[in-house]
Amino acid sequence: MLITRLELENIKSYRRLAVEFRRGTTAIQGANGAGKTTLVEAIGFALFDALPYKHSQFVREGEKYGLIRVHLLGNDERRYIVERRCGASAYWQLYDCEADYRLEQRTDVLDKLHELFGIERERPLPTLFQDALGVPQGTFTAIFLEAPAKRKKTFDELLQIEDYRLASDYLREVQNYYKDQMQQQQREIQRLSFETRDLDQWRQELAQARQEEQRQTELIATGTRRLEEAENHYALLQRQRDELLDLRHRFEQAQLRREAARQRLRQCEQELALARQAQAQVEANRTAYLTYQEAEAALQELRQAERQRNTLRQQQAALQRRQAGLSANKAHVEAALKEIEQARQRVIELSPLADRQRELERRREELRQQVQRYDELVEEGRSLRRQQEQQLKRLQDVQHQLSEIEPLQELAGRLPERITLLTRLQARLSERSQKQHLLQEKLETLRQKEEERAKTAERLRSLEETIAAVEAHREEVATLPALREEQAQLTARRYRLEGNIDGYRESYSRSRGGLCPLLHEPCLNIRQKGLASLESYFEQLIAGDEAQLVDLRQQQQELEEQIARLTVYAQEYERLGHYRAQQSECAERLRQLAGELLRLQRDVDDLRQDLAELQNLGQEIAQAEQARRESELADQRVRALPALRTKVEQLEEQLKLLEEQLVERRQQVQQLQGVRERLKEVEAQLTELDDPAGQIRGLLTAIEREPHLREQLAELVQQETNLERELEALTERLAAYQDLDERLAEQESRRQRAQTGYQAYLAHEQGARQLPQRQQAYERATVDYQEAEQELQQAERAYRQAQIAFDEAEFQRTDEEIKKLRADLKGYTTALQHTRSRIAELEVRIRQAEALLTALEAAQQEYRTLEELTSMTDLFRQLLKEAAPQILRARLAEISAEANRIFGEIMGDRSAQLSWQDDYEIVVRNRSATRTFAQLSGGEQMSAALAVRLALLKKLSNLTIAFFDEPTQNMDSTRRTNLAEQIRRVRGFDQLIVISHDDTFEQGLDSLIRLRKENGETRLVSDEEWQAAFEQEEEHAHAP
Repeated sequence: MLITRLELENIKSYRRLAVEFRRGTTAIQGANGAGKTTLVEAIGFALFDALPYKHSQFVREGEKYGLIRVHLLGNDERRYIVERRCGASAYWQLYDCEADYRLEQRTDVLDKLHELFGIERERPLPTLFQDALGVPQGTFTAIFLEAPAKRKKTFDELLQIEDYRLASDYLREVQNYYKDQMQQQQREIQRLSFETRDLDQWRQELAQARQEEQRQTELIATGTRRLEEAENHYALLQRQRDELLDLRHRFEQAQLRREAARQRLRQCEQELALARQAQAQVEANRTAYLTYQEAEAALQELRQAERQRNTLRQQQAALQRRQAGLSANKAHVEAALKEIEQARQRVIELSPLADRQRELERRREELRQQVQRYDELVEEGRSLRRQQEQQLKRLQDVQHQLSEIEPLQELAGRLPERITLLTRLQARLSERSQKQHLLQEKLETLRQKEEERAKTAERLRSLEETIAAVEAHREEVATLPALREEQAQLTARRYRLEGNIDGYRESYSRSRGGLCPLLHEPCLNIRQKGLASLESYFEQLIAGDEAQLVDLRQQQQELEEQIARLTVYAQEYERLGHYRAQQSECAERLRQLAGELLRLQRDVDDLRQDLAELQNLGQEIAQAEQARRESELADQRVRALPALRTKVEQLEEQLKLLEEQLVERRQQVQQLQGVRERLKEVEAQLTELDDPAGQIRGLLTAIEREPHLREQLAELVQQETNLERELEALTERLAAYQDLDERLAEQESRRQRAQTGYQAYLAHEQGARQLPQRQQAYERATVDYQEAEQELQQAERAYRQAQIAFDEAEFQRTDEEIKKLRADLKGYTTALQHTRSRIAELEVRIRQAEALLTALEAAQQEYRTLEELTSMTDLFRQLLKEAAPQILRARLAEISAEANRIFGEIMGDRSAQLSWQDDYEIVVRNRSATRTFAQLSGGEQMSAALAVRLALLKKLSNLTIAFFDEPTQNMDSTRRTNLAEQIRRVRGFDQLIVISHDDTFEQGLDSLIRLRKENGETRLVSDEEWQAAFEQEEEHAHAP
């Protein structure tokens, strides 16, 4: 893979930047803080999803988003563009230039990047970048100096060795899951066996219920035939009764129609008399009616003329108001013209004062600028003074640090031997931890086995008691089928009695008052049976059946209690074989648990004895750790000595420069003394003038209105003349309406005199018009009355004949027979429904039990499968535990071989052998001498760390690119030059990118990128600009 171009937009100090990269070694050079590391962070974020802080902190200050675009050439020789935006509207995309295809989903982009880099999908890209590819500044060798536990945590994750332990732990959860499933299946098998125990008994009961259903069906068929015959005879009698009721209804309706005809005849006689009276009143008031209408027509014409006169008067008043308004406007305009003449004279008087005002304002602006510059110089002087004090304080602090660190050099030199001692002690501590963990597992297993033994013993006692109780009730269980047959017979009798009672109660409610429930007339047949009423007859029937029903329910309840008690023992008796099998299993399990508990107790005793021998190991490790920390702290502080000495020189130079700037500011302040007093004098003179220029501007604005005012005055005079002519014309038109009020009063008087006769005419006019119609209505009512009388006589004769033909006693006997048959059928039907419900219930139970039998077989098969899976999972866990150390050794041997080759190329000497141990300790062997990483010199440590990290990169991926961020930090010039030469010797990588703030790597490069930060923004610098800036710094450094 090869990175060809990097584009940044709004990323930290970069506003917009595009950098081209070439094959080979590229150096990125710039001062500290110029943004060199940001380029590597941008590549890590876009390609490896690695960023050491929040996304929002990566965006340039003040901007809403940042954009990174990386152009690269993949191992498949295809060009790709990876684009990532952070901040607002964040996204991550990968574009295949040749296929013109874009990936936009995060998962798809990560999959494609793993494929391009030749990295397994399970290996996280951020870890690979941070620990092998783009190690952060100043931490290149740090991890190899850490304690073994910390090294193991870091590199186990990178090499995915930890995945084997996690896989084993996961399989332990799977194994526990299988065991839980086995227990669930065991419970399911027990449940299914219990729920299918009654299947044979249900099949026998189903056959008996079907025989009972056939018998009840035959009874219903016989009763239905008898009921049909009785209902046919009853229907004939009912038709006779219905005909009688219909004739009686017709007779009653004829009586009502005759009465209605009589009332209608009387009403028509009254209405005819009223119409004749109304006709007389209309003839008497006809003359007054005509006079009223003539006066009303004349008034309408006069009121129209009155409305026209009022309109003219309103127009006259409006014109008079307009005339008054015009006069007022005219006077206002004339006054404004006089004020304009006065304003012209005032402008001439203020002109000299305005010239003086402009001169003073110009002078005031100059003085204000000088006052502002004076204040700026004073503030700059104070700021320089504060900076001088701060730099002096920092210089004192650095000198104090130097005096504290220099005595620590001897303590720092003892670090390698203290690390070796601590490593040995920690190895023994790991052994103790493993034994403690194993002891806890053994104790937990021992506790579980003891609990299982107690539960198994309790289960065995319970099974023995159950078996004894079942054997004691075996004879009683044998009588259960006969008791169930008796129960079915009692249930059928109860249903028949309940059906009879419901029929009797319905008849009782319909015969209240001794009336026939059909004809609603007194029943004569009931007295022939020697009973007082129909109610007493039905009460006797209901009382007799209810007495039988109470006895029957008592018998049924006692029988059901006995069956329920015996059913429990019958169910347990069917499971007797299952109980005995469980009894044998529990006894066998108790024997097994006794042997297992004995073995576990021996293991626990051995582990406790081993741990007692390692009891004081923690105190020894604490002392060794304390000594190592003291040497590490001393070593870290000693490494900072060169940087602190350089910082002292820089601070002294900065203090000298600040003193020169402070003297310059003091001289400039002296030149501007007294400027604030001169400004106050000019402002006082301007206040005294009172802004004559502003007054002139206001007067000129008023003078500009004169032409408009004169045009307005002429227009007002013309409008006034036109208005006077309109008023004269309106006065002439109003003269024609002088006698209008007198004519209105005369017609009003005439209409008032005729109003009484007019109203009487209107009141009787409608009644007089109805006289012919009411005469005809009276004649029709007379004919209708005569026809109604004849119809009544015919209906009465027909009703009397039908009453003689109908036999009420026969009708009642037939009705009682039908009720009796229906009550019997209802009892039979209810019993049949109960039987069929029982059949349906048994069929459902049998189907469910048969389905449960299938489920029982499946559960037993599942249990056997789970047993096999549990054994297989245990085998896999053991293989994973044994495989992890072997795979680690093989992987480390492979990486060590590659790292040794790279180390030989870097050092230019293959006599030394580098190896990476199982605890991730780097060891270098040269002839008979063996040195750990901490015992190597600074340059050897950097070379060894560089070799191991590059070997990791080559073995874990197909990447042929590497980054080195300030690898020469805290090195002297000789060590920096040596390391640069070593990095240039690295082979097998297409692209090496080195970040440095000095010129160490300028020799033998394939490309060089220079950066400079100006005004908070980083940009690219050309060779000419860089040389010019370098010469300027040299001149400044050698200036006297």
